Amino acid sequence: MGILNFIKKFFFLINIAFGLYSLLVYQLVLSADIRHWLGGFLMLTFPLVLLGHLFFFLVWVIGASPKALLSLFMLLITYSIFDRTLKINPPDIHPNPPFTFSLLSYNLMYGDYHQFVDKKNIKSAIGLSNVLDTLSADIKCFQEMYNTEKYHEFDLLRRISKRNAYYVYMHSNTNNNKGQGAIGLAIFSRFPIISKKELYWPPNNNGMLSADIVVDKDTIRIINAQLKSMGIRVQNIIKGDNKIDRTETKNVLTKLKGGFEDRGLQVNLLENWIDESPYPVILAGDFNELPYGYAYGRIRKKLNNAFEETGFGFGFTYHKVLSFLRIDNQFFDDRHIKNIDFLTISNVPFSDHYPVKAWYLLK
Repeated sequence: MGILNFIKKFFFLINIAFGLYSLLVYQLVLSADIRHWLGGFLMLTFPLVLLGHLFFFLVWVIGASPKALLSLFMLLITYSIFDRTLKINPPDIHPNPPFTFSLLSYNLMYGDYHQFVDKKNIKSAIGLSNVLDTLSADIKCFQEMYNTEKYHEFDLLRRISKRNAYYVYMHSNTNNNKGQGAIGLAIFSRFPIISKKELYWPPNNNGMLSADIVVDKDTIRIINAQLKSMGIRVQNIIKGDNKIDRTETKNVLTKLKGGFEDRGLQVNLLENWIDESPYPVILAGDFNELPYGYAYGRIRKKLNNAFEETGFGFGFTYHKVLSFLRIDNQFFDDRHIKNIDFLTISNVPFSDHYPVKAWYLLK
């Protein structure tokens, strides 16, 4: 009995220490005030914190111990962050009310262009090309779009403009006004676009692109953004014999650190774009960050998140390995715009991201 009591006390001591660590992580996620890369790593552990307290809670409940109240309390205080993880709406939340316009955001993975040209894998490119003709929306925001008239599958500006007559395009080549052979961000609209602004972050064609769009008699600003990648390539970490490649793991950690630092700087510029807008803002794009990170938290202080408003389930948007990530988002100014519905289109598997679509009503 003495040894058993010692184990219980030691286990509860670990529980308390884990609780203190959790309070630090909770504070970082809620405040979104610490831009340092170390804070980024800590915020990244938030899902593990939830799982850890669920584990402690179940262990103490099975042991019929009142110590379960500690982990129950730690889980309950995450209520304000819960919607970032899981959204459960009542059955009548989507009665198809009227809306003013719909907006689609989709990372196209460059259409898998190199695999297509080398004829290593043409299925993804053709599938992605075909689905772009069927994905309907009044406004479309694309990241990692590759456009060239050389192949029908990649002649995207001409094809998409048939239904969305107005478009702006962030070119990766100087003075490339036609977009031929260029890659980057794009916004298409069936409503008139009266002005645009762009910012390009080399070398990965990330950046920000904004368009002022006249919807009926109102003007809104659409910002399409792609922040620095997390740099995670799990397939490079695991060798063919299923052993961990320590060198590649170290490289991934270095890339994660660089990603936290770069996204911190980029989101500050993005905040300036939002603050400077004379019109209501909708921000869509690939944040390359979990909903607990610095960039997400900073934007959430200024704009509401559409998934958190009307989404359902976990809303995972990443399609490849680590398919439990929600890194594609739409944010909106709830003072002037109401989010009617939100959908993660998970039956479109051709890119490494799923498209996300939302419906909005101008107040």
